[in-house]
Amino acid sequence: MTIDLQIIELIKSGNEQGLRLLYKHYAPALHGVALRQLRNEMYAEEALQNTFMKVWSKIDQYDATKSTLYTWMINILRNSSIDISRTQKFQVEKKTISIDNNVHSSSFTESREFSMDAKKLLEGMEDKYSIVLDYLYLRGYSQSELSEELDLPLGTIKTRVKKAIDILREKLDKESSLLFGFIILLLLLLKGLF
Repeated sequence: MTIDLQIIELIKSGNEQGLRLLYKHYAPALHGVALRQLRNEMYAEEALQNTFMKVWSKIDQYDATKSTLYTWMINILRNSSIDISRTQKFQVEKKTISIDNNVHSSSFTESREFSMDAKKLLEGMEDKYSIVLDYLYLRGYSQSELSEELDLPLGTIKTRVKKAIDILREKLDKESSLLFGFIILLLLLLKGLF
């Protein structure tokens, strides 16, 4: 059973473990998208919280034949971010935040570091795949917006996204295998077995 299916089943049954798994597996990526859209840590966290609450309460509306769990959550997050950005409080704060504060804030630095890590993952990938991921996940475009921007059919965008994610999975699997091997080697060296 995939982690998505496990999460869905646990949440449908009202088991809080499903929410914990959802948070563990998706919070960093969703938070990054919200932060890029709202450019404010507090509002990004609010959008993330709203998203998880809606996933918990509306999991029965999720249709695996229409999208992946992540895509469904991104749509919920995007709508929540839009709702937040339309509030009067957000508009006032957006106008009063100085550029200097953003440059020196830890959330800005963390966002830049995340972006650098994400861009590093895209290195070496064919342009047609890296461009799609860059626009969708780093710049916050929807697939239909990207289709219009690149003047490509929506089906082509969806195919490239799926292939790009498969490439990333392979890359991350290799990196985690290398890391695991390195940790084992360190443990063996520490115990004097090597």
